[in-house]
Amino acid sequence: MLCICVAAAGYFGWVQSGAYQQRQQARDFADFDRERRVALLEIDGCQAQVDMLLSTLVPLDIGRDVELCLARGIMSASGRAEMERTKLIRLFPVND
Repeated sequence: MLCICVAAAGYFGWVQSGAYQQRQQARDFADFDRERRVALLEIDGCQAQVDMLLSTLVPLDIGRDVELCLARGIMSASGRAEMERTKLIRLFPVND
């Protein structure tokens, strides 16, 4: 019985060690990818991203309507949740 317990504990430790190594590799890859993206963004000072954002902004009238919906609290819960999920809510600063 002792052998079975020792073998089970050893196996459990080995599995956990493998899982830890996989998580660490994923973190290392994410860190590397983030630094690679930062290096690319630094090349032009994020100008390409700003230009893309400005070219896709909503027309002024739609933006005003969205601001009114947020300010008056008449936006549906699902609409607001979607704006928060996509971070678009940041483009419409409203004092809550």
